[in-house]
Amino acid sequence: MKKAVLTLVFISLFFSACGPSNSVKINQFTPTGEVNNLTTFTVEFSENLAPADIHDQWLQEEFIDFNPKIPGQFKWIDASTLIFSPDVPLEPIQSYTANITKKVLFNTTFSPDFDEVKFHTPEFDVVSVDFFWTRIPNQTYKLSVQANINFNYAVNPDQLKQYIKVFVEGEEISNYEIVSQSSNQTIAMNFGEIQQLDKDQEFEIKVEKGLMSIVGKKPLSESRSFAKDLPPITKLQITGVASEYNGEITSIIVGTTQMVDETKLRDYVALNPKSDMQFFVTENSFRIESNLDNMETVELKIEKGLPGLYGGELEFEYEQVVSLVSLNPSINFSDKRGKYLMLGGNKNLQTNIVNVDQVEIEVSQIFKNNLVHFLDRYSYTYDNFEGYYNPYFYGESFGRTLYTEKVELNSSRNWLQKVNLNLDKAIQSDLKGIYTVTVRSAEDRWIQDSKMIAISDLAIIAKRSDNQLVVFVNSIKSAEPVSNVNVSVVSYNNQIRLEGTTNESGIITFNNTSEQLKEFAPQLITAELDDDFNYIDLRETYVETSRFDVGGKTEYADNYQAFIYGDRNLYRPQDKVNISAIIRNNSINVVKDLPVIIKVFSPTGKIFNE
Repeated sequence: MKKAVLTLVFISLFFSACGPSNSVKINQFTPTGEVNNLTTFTVEFSENLAPADIHDQWLQEEFIDFNPKIPGQFKWIDASTLIFSPDVPLEPIQSYTANITKKVLFNTTFSPDFDEVKFHTPEFDVVSVDFFWTRIPNQTYKLSVQANINFNYAVNPDQLKQYIKVFVEGEEISNYEIVSQSSNQTIAMNFGEIQQLDKDQEFEIKVEKGLMSIVGKKPLSESRSFAKDLPPITKLQITGVASEYNGEITSIIVGTTQMVDETKLRDYVALNPKSDMQFFVTENSFRIESNLDNMETVELKIEKGLPGLYGGELEFEYEQVVSLVSLNPSINFSDKRGKYLMLGGNKNLQTNIVNVDQVEIEVSQIFKNNLVHFLDRYSYTYDNFEGYYNPYFYGESFGRTLYTEKVELNSSRNWLQKVNLNLDKAIQSDLKGIYTVTVRSAEDRWIQDSKMIAISDLAIIAKRSDNQLVVFVNSIKSAEPVSNVNVSVVSYNNQIRLEGTTNESGIITFNNTSEQLKEFAPQLITAELDDDFNYIDLRETYVETSRFDVGGKTEYADNYQAFIYGDRNLYRPQDKVNISAIIRNNSINVVKDLPVIIKVFSPTGKIFNE
């Protein structure tokens, strides 16, 4: 009997161990290892976890614990697939860990069986070196070879000098010069005067390990060598062709071994399909800008004989089909600088979108009492080690989100789609302020552009002197003065220091301002009339006057002003000089029966006649 009981227990344990597991695992986490500074992470779980009512919406719950922290949001594509899209680029030369939190389990009964995931952004490296003929700086008739050394992060040129070796035909030289003066991802180096030969010459640059970028953290782990057989100066050579898109214009860049003659390009360069072209020349390339929207390929043809500026000519005809299919997805507002839309107008913003299938549009309102703090944080866009990124505004703590909507874009690959966004439904009369508009990819949140917008019919001009501030308010639509507008002057620490109402001429004058604004430097001027609200940020609209003579007239007397002029500015010896003078009092009234003394001074400052 005991044997039978033990057998049953064994069988029960065996089938329990071999039965279905109650744990959930990560089937796939991508990407891992080295990742781009801008990327979206995808996690696929072995079980269904997320309830259907939260699918396909951005969430702020911390489903993944990143170390260091990465700002961004999460979205469940389906019950078992989670994506995380950063709002900002990842830190350069940075290692990260990712741990899935228990929040992904929701109300399921699964137990987590998650491993830690590691990834890192690219380490410091030398990307490429471009060699080409050029002139020696300040020595017009002597030629040299320049090398543009391209790094993935900016480098200090003074530090590079300690880690670089330069060779010509295998022989190390020391008379080279670092041309670049400031830190950059591209550092220019000049080989010095090079003897002209009728054959190719080999040029080589070696960057030694240990060099640090301005990011710091980790140095170059291995030495890098780059060599090029450069043709003689009498031959112009095409070194490569690439396409790029800057958010507005598609361009074709053609690399060359010497600068080309810009005035001759139109005679030698052609595109098929034919279109108007504009050319822009650099020392080792020329850029073609043309109407290439909505094309996947274009045929580039360069006739032989294209002249270089240093005597070289293209030896053979060059033809290449340039592919435009690799354009990076992008979203950009057509107008980067404009901040104002007319209240009675169409309220449209145009956005240029390439290779994005679906976008999300988010419109938020920034309350007027939070404007100073919001503008302090977001008035200026920023630069990153990877280049320029569009600004992104976090407005939750300064106002409220008015609405979010999705738009499907039915455009072909590489087609520039111009999308008009209408902000009519953003107008809110209960609380006044400005608006932020963000257009982003529905999948990759970092592919986006954001913009601050004030929707108003009130145009504001302010003039300030030492002890007076004058504000003019006019209608944007009619240009007529607007009366009874409430005008406020807000200090940098968010205090309203001056208030008033415009007169029938649309003007309000604040006098004796030096005392009222003491220790409260003005930053904003706001204007309100019924449901209309507008502002100007004095830091952005200030007109610099240091280059101009704005000192005003010098007063030599308390009651009178004199204006003297001659019949011309230059006289010959023996010429008769006619001098006229106008005397007025401080009210610009005519002064009669006033004795006048006229003195004529010589160039040495002595009285010549009186």
